[in-house]
Amino acid sequence: MKLALCVVGCGGYANTVLDEIHDMTDEFDFYFASRDLAKAKDYCERFGGVDYFGGYEEALADSRVQAAYFFTPHHVHLDNARLAARHGKHILMEKPVARTVEEAQALVRTAQDASLNLMVAENYRFLHTARRAKSMVETSTLGSIGTLRLIDIKVEAFRPPSTDWRFDAGLTGGGSFIDAGIHFIDIILNLGGMPTQVYAAEPPKVHRGSGGEDGLVMIAYLPDNAVAVFNFSRATSKMSERNLVSITGSKGYIEFEPYGSEITFENTLVKRNVRLPAAHRGVRDMVREFRDSIQQGRSPLMDGDEAIKDLAIVLAAYRSAAERRHVELAEFGL
Repeated sequence: MKLALCVVGCGGYANTVLDEIHDMTDEFDFYFASRDLAKAKDYCERFGGVDYFGGYEEALADSRVQAAYFFTPHHVHLDNARLAARHGKHILMEKPVARTVEEAQALVRTAQDASLNLMVAENYRFLHTARRAKSMVETSTLGSIGTLRLIDIKVEAFRPPSTDWRFDAGLTGGGSFIDAGIHFIDIILNLGGMPTQVYAAEPPKVHRGSGGEDGLVMIAYLPDNAVAVFNFSRATSKMSERNLVSITGSKGYIEFEPYGSEITFENTLVKRNVRLPAAHRGVRDMVREFRDSIQQGRSPLMDGDEAIKDLAIVLAAYRSAAERRHVELAEFGL
């Protein structure tokens, strides 16, 4: 059964996502809403939409629309959710869910009070590499890495903020870590569990026009004495980006690039590459999970509670870097 999904906010990242899912018209009827009517019309024509709107209220008031996928700045996410709830539309919200835990909790309550499904569009939860890595961490059969010891993530690129509002830390809730680093925080949470404590430090800033940080180094203390180390930078001058996840266990080691098509597994006896099908940035499986959760009357895999955990880890890292101390996740009520 199809889901009538309205894309709210026709910006650059919406274009990236629609490039990957526009052919899923056997599963979705796409609608488009922008405060610029010409832009909404352009998206509708390019991506095979059913209709388009020159305002968010108009779009969500339309009885044909069942759900909204919000591609909007962080500071308006709660208002977006309230708008959707007033019109009875299910909510797919781009990450991060909000700027603060309190804001996120209010957003979750808004959806719950209206009996609507809320899912956060954390596409890394649906990557084939991350899914296979999770099964290899959890399995006790051949290919297992044994007891988890270390998750080591290195992300390096040179990327100043891409839009004007991202230069404002008040609008984003921080800098590049809450905007892009949160994807890899979700990998840590998904593979290693909820940290009890984090310690973080911020290197000298390069993108000085930005109100937030352009890099952060974080250590997270995971369940069962495992550790995660995350070196994140959007200000490393190099010819190509590097996004590498390495996971060490008591019996083996795995490594992958999140958007890659294979995982390298190694132990004392064997080294092999596990080939995977293309994941399309995880977006296709992500929107399908959103649709299925609505039609099956269940919570989605990446629900508001999971998104709040990701956000709390980011905010704990920010507090640690600012106050130069270890920060307990219990300080955020988790």
